[in-house]
Amino acid sequence: MNIQEDHTQDIQRLTRMKPYVLGLNVAERYAKYGVVDSRGDVICSETVEIAQWADPTTFVFDICDRLMPMVEKCGGLENLQAMGISATSGNNYTGSIDNPANLSWTGKIPLAKMFEGSLGINVSLRNDATASAMGERAFGAARGLQNFMTVMIDGGLGSGVYVNNHVVTGYNGRVGEIGHVTIFPDGRPCGCGSRGCLERYCSRRGVVTNALEILVGNPDTPSSMRDVPSDQLTLVNVAEAAAQGDALALEALRYTGFLLGKALVPVVSFVNPEAIILCGWVGSLCGKFMQEAILEELNKGLMLQMRWHTQVLVTPLDPEEAPLLYASAEAWDSKKR
Repeated sequence: MNIQEDHTQDIQRLTRMKPYVLGLNVAERYAKYGVVDSRGDVICSETVEIAQWADPTTFVFDICDRLMPMVEKCGGLENLQAMGISATSGNNYTGSIDNPANLSWTGKIPLAKMFEGSLGINVSLRNDATASAMGERAFGAARGLQNFMTVMIDGGLGSGVYVNNHVVTGYNGRVGEIGHVTIFPDGRPCGCGSRGCLERYCSRRGVVTNALEILVGNPDTPSSMRDVPSDQLTLVNVAEAAAQGDALALEALRYTGFLLGKALVPVVSFVNPEAIILCGWVGSLCGKFMQEAILEELNKGLMLQMRWHTQVLVTPLDPEEAPLLYASAEAWDSKKR
């Protein structure tokens, strides 16, 4: 017997959809905001340094002022479906940034409500790692996947998780905080107040520190990274050196992948994903140099029945645009219509 499904609600929802959303990503040093359409095309955007705003209230007012000319170019607020925010230390349930480890702002910042009050449209907020999973599923490497993890490696380190086609948020929105798992009890100090967190070894700054330590430990090995003063070495320098076959740059990224793979073993054992997607600036620029070491450690540490069932993929998204696409995915997914 053929059973015809009732798609009335889906049709009604689609006809209510407006052509654009606003997106805002709040990261360690920069904020990126702009207008995105449902295909994932960035219509217009701008990136600013967060350090110029001492408090979040002024930040909200100024960003709204900067957004309005973009909104007008797209036909005004009536053409906006919603606004989505992806933020470091974001709380998926309250729409706030809570005691951020990587920002100068402190306390609990109700960012979604602040923007909603200023703009008069629906605004929702996700932790940037959770938003990365939503964005990769909508526009990136996770299309068609139902069980996967994103590992967002940037100024910090976090993970977004999908299980059986549903995003996982946890009890208070803190799913995926793998960056603050201690891997070296007396290791590098972390902004969260602990020492030896994974984030201090597998993040933008962590990769550079790994490279500097390897340079010091191998004084007789030539490397193009030595052409840059140690206090000016950047992630891009390391990635470019690795792309040119620089042995010490490749070793720094192999070591980073080794640590990340080892830390992911218990996570993969619990979540059982079909893929891990490396994203963020480190994932985008350096992921291909880390994949082999991550896979090696995963399949060394997992039980026999789980080995070689999880892929390690690298996001295809431009690292400049990805944060905005992740934020826009939250806006398109917003349940308040």
